[in-house]
Amino acid sequence: MTKVFENQTFERFYDQDSSKTFADMEFRKCRFSNCAISITRNPALRSTVRNVKLIDCEMLVACSLRTAIVEDVLIDGLKTPHPVHTWGAVFKHVTLRGKIGRVMTSPRVLISRDEPDVERAFAEANAAYYATVDWALDIREAEVQEIDIRGVSGDLIRRDPATQVLITREKAMQGKWRQLDLSGTYWPTSIQFFLEQGAPSRVLVAPKRDKKYRRMLEGLQLLREAGVAEPD
Repeated sequence: MTKVFENQTFERFYDQDSSKTFADMEFRKCRFSNCAISITRNPALRSTVRNVKLIDCEMLVACSLRTAIVEDVLIDGLKTPHPVHTWGAVFKHVTLRGKIGRVMTSPRVLISRDEPDVERAFAEANAAYYATVDWALDIREAEVQEIDIRGVSGDLIRRDPATQVLITREKAMQGKWRQLDLSGTYWPTSIQFFLEQGAPSRVLVAPKRDKKYRRMLEGLQLLREAGVAEPD
């Protein structure tokens, strides 16, 4: 049975080294402040979030999803006065739709420290996990203010071809995008970050709730026409 929470505020919830499973919950118009799930430096101690829905919720301040395994989750509308980050998390059948604020996923685990052994352990665990996943994220109906998806291969993302394009490492390395007029867009920075990381492909999303949306959309079309983005 799914437990439903409505119009509640959750503060200072920190899940650390617990290997817990948080499952069968629905949050409606709830607010979260200073909360983090799955804080750990050991893949064996990461937590799992499964069969959870967030409907018209708000992440107020200092909220993050750390190294969790996230499966069968729906986020339908999410206010983010401050950007919400995920760190080292993996996803399976996670859907974002409706009006979404600013979200970034990162393959890094440790935010302010450099510990190669920890990062390597999670990179290996995450690669093994994704080898069993048919699709990770569905962002086709997400109306985002900003979204930066790192650490999730583009071929595992269900996307809207009209506003979201797929770029492969092979095409990006050819460098044709450097010759395009992408001024007023985030795309040169996004592609450069992509090249510096190890993912085989990446999805670029024109943010429908950004004032530069039209220009960003034009930039994606330029990438398509130059053969940098995959044809749809």
